[in-house]
Amino acid sequence: MPLLEIKNLVTAFRTPAGRVPAVDGVSLSIDRGRTLGLVGESGCGKSVTAMSVLRLVAAPGAIEAGEILLAGRGGDAPVDLVTLPEPRLREVRGGRIGMIFQEPMTSLNPVFTVGDQIAEAVRLHRRVSREAARSRALEMLRLVRMADPERRLDEYPHQLSGGMRQRVMIAMALACEPDLVIADEPTTALDVTIQAQILELLADLRQRLGTAILLITHDLGVVAETCDEVAVMYAGKIVERASAAELFARPLHPYTIGLLAARPEAGRRAAGREPLATIPGMVPPAWDFPRGCRFHPRCGHARLDGAGDCAVALPELRELAPGHFVRCHYAGDLGPGRKA
Repeated sequence: MPLLEIKNLVTAFRTPAGRVPAVDGVSLSIDRGRTLGLVGESGCGKSVTAMSVLRLVAAPGAIEAGEILLAGRGGDAPVDLVTLPEPRLREVRGGRIGMIFQEPMTSLNPVFTVGDQIAEAVRLHRRVSREAARSRALEMLRLVRMADPERRLDEYPHQLSGGMRQRVMIAMALACEPDLVIADEPTTALDVTIQAQILELLADLRQRLGTAILLITHDLGVVAETCDEVAVMYAGKIVERASAAELFARPLHPYTIGLLAARPEAGRRAAGREPLATIPGMVPPAWDFPRGCRFHPRCGHARLDGAGDCAVALPELRELAPGHFVRCHYAGDLGPGRKA
C-alpha cells in the first residue's frame, strides 16, 4: 500500500456565517521515496490539507470525515491518523512524519537556541541523553549544509538569515529520520538563489534517506523541478492528478491549462513584449462555493445549458488516461473556449 493514503478527507470550520468546508472530499496517496506536489492558488485548501494530516487544525476547525492511513512498519497494519489516540499521534508527529512550516521565523521559538530546538525534537522521539541529542543536532545542521554549524548551534533564530532558518526547520523535520516530510511552501519569501539551494537540498536528502515528500506550493516551476506526481487543487477539491511529466505535457482541466498558460516565459513575455495570460476572477470563498463545477464561473469552456450544465452538476474525478485523473465534464474535448 502507499506510505500515506488520504481518503475523502473533509475538514471544515464553524464560523458565525456557518459551516466553511476548506477541504471537501480530498483523496491523495504518496508512495515511499516519492515527491507529490500539491498546487493551487492561495485559499484553495492546500495548507489545511497538510495540517489535517497531523491533526493540527485548530478550533473552530475540525476533520469531519475521511481517513488518513499511514502504512505500518515491519509488517504492522496501517493506522488511521484521524482516529489515532493523541499520545500515539504525538509519536507520529516529528517521528514518522516531519513538517516544514511556511514561516520559519514564526515556527521557531525565539528564546531558545536552534541547537536546543533540534535537540528537543530528538529527545522527544529517541530516548537519548542531552549530549547525544546535541551531537545529533550538530550532525543535522551539517547534513543541511549550514555554514559554520558549530557556531550556529548556539545562536538564536533572529541571528540567522531566512535561508538559514529554513535549513534549521528542515534539520528539525529530518532529525528523527521520518518516512514522510510535509513541506508547506518551503521557499516562500526566499530569494531565487536560496530557493534553488533549498530545493536541491530536499531532493538530495530524499535520494539519500529515501524520505517521501508532500510539497505544497503555488510555484509550478518548483513542481516541474522536484515532483514525481502532481495534484492540482481548487476550491477545496482535487481537480487534476497525474505524473509531473504527463501534467505539464498534456494538462486536461481548464484550471490547470490556465495555470500553465500564465507562467512567465523566457521569450516574449519575459521581455515585456506580450502581456501575461491570466485566469479571470478569484477563487471563491469557502463559505460561498458555487453550485456545480466550482471552477465554472471562471472557465472559458463552461457549458451552461443542456444535460451537462456546468452550473448544476458537480463533476466526478475520473481517470481519462492511465494514472491521469480529471474533475471536468468535458476534459479532453474542450475546443477553443469562450472569451471571459
